[in-house]
Amino acid sequence: MQSNPPVREKPRPIVLGMHFDALRIPEALDRFFELAAMPPGPRGCRIAATVNVDFIVNTYCATTPTPRNPALAAVLRRAELVIADGMPLVWLSRLLGTPLPERVTGADLVPMIAERAARDHVKLYFLGGAEQYTRRAAEILTERYPGLEIVGIDTPFVKLDAPNAEELDREICRKINESGASVLLVGFGNPKQEIWAERNRANLKCGIAIGIGGTFNFIAGAVKRAPDWMRHTGTEWIFRIIQEPGRLWKRYGFGILVFNTMAFFAFLNRPRKNGAGVTADADNPRILMTTGRGRFSPEALQSILDAAADGPVEIRNLSGRQRRQLRAQRMIDLLASEKKDA
Repeated sequence: MQSNPPVREKPRPIVLGMHFDALRIPEALDRFFELAAMPPGPRGCRIAATVNVDFIVNTYCATTPTPRNPALAAVLRRAELVIADGMPLVWLSRLLGTPLPERVTGADLVPMIAERAARDHVKLYFLGGAEQYTRRAAEILTERYPGLEIVGIDTPFVKLDAPNAEELDREICRKINESGASVLLVGFGNPKQEIWAERNRANLKCGIAIGIGGTFNFIAGAVKRAPDWMRHTGTEWIFRIIQEPGRLWKRYGFGILVFNTMAFFAFLNRPRKNGAGVTADADNPRILMTTGRGRFSPEALQSILDAAADGPVEIRNLSGRQRRQLRAQRMIDLLASEKKDA
């Protein structure tokens, strides 16, 4: 006997194997603080991610359908709040027929988080970044938003595979928990900050953690932001390259090439409105049966991601076209039966 898996009234847009929250900035802030106010869930502290092209390139490789960084892919797929920090992702979501309303950058979001936290008496903890810039960012924000409580600043050197990493993580988490913070801002850079947060979420008592990359540097004035018109037109990367050509030209040039390659195949295999669906086995929700032979609908892709939240799923009666679609959408690794072939 089979039953339909839970389907969201409005599915979250899926872009290259990740689900995104289709929220404008005010809605994203509301959702962020709603999560921050909740006690830790079954997995512990909740995670928010602001995903840009660099995240995608760190997660996938253009020439293979499976993730180059499975740990990062798993974090981003399980994160409770995922917003697009990059116009290319917004544009691609529109081409795929599941549009995101706008770009929500981490650099713009953090001052808004500080402003709301000061108003609502929510405690923040700053983790990571260069000490002088992190502390300067804290000074600027507390001056700008009277009443803001930054209850801890810690800038440890974190190496994920260090022999004593577990011991160091425990000490970092102890400091955060003792501070009473509800919101943790992690400035280790991607992918380290997301993987660290996922690895330690069960030991964190704060409501939500968000990776913010180099935002402390932006706030402190160590790195300049692009003009508004460049941010809104998706050309901020040009401004960044002009500022740091030696470090960034290869990163952005390679990233754009990889992303555009993946975007092209994703567009060719985009979800089809009213397309094929999936139903779940009543006894095992991680066994799915296809309904239809054409491309999957957006709702079906969301159901597959939901079913695979805690491990690979089995999908029976996959057509060749559906298999190609899952490869192009970077979801083939979610299928237990496809792992060897992928």
